[in-house]
Amino acid sequence: MTGFVVRLIGYALLLGIASRVAQTLWLNDGLDAVGALTSFHDKELTALLVAPVVLALIGTVPALRPLAVFIGCFLAGAAITAPFVCARIAGL
Repeated sequence: MTGFVVRLIGYALLLGIASRVAQTLWLNDGLDAVGALTSFHDKELTALLVAPVVLALIGTVPALRPLAVFIGCFLAGAAITAPFVCARIAGL
């Protein structure tokens, strides 16, 4: 149980920080004014809120811990780079 709580806190910190960085970049790039991207941004933030619980549950199986760490780092990287991709697509 202690390991689950430690993993949950770790993933929550990782993805929470990535979420705040992505939110800052989103606002700085002016993407909050683009209506077509609002749905994408809402889904991204929802995924980052739910992911720590799912990753901590996956991490309870010792053989799947490296997979959970990889998915957590992948989600954090995707969240941070998403505003740049969306700005490029939107032409900003």
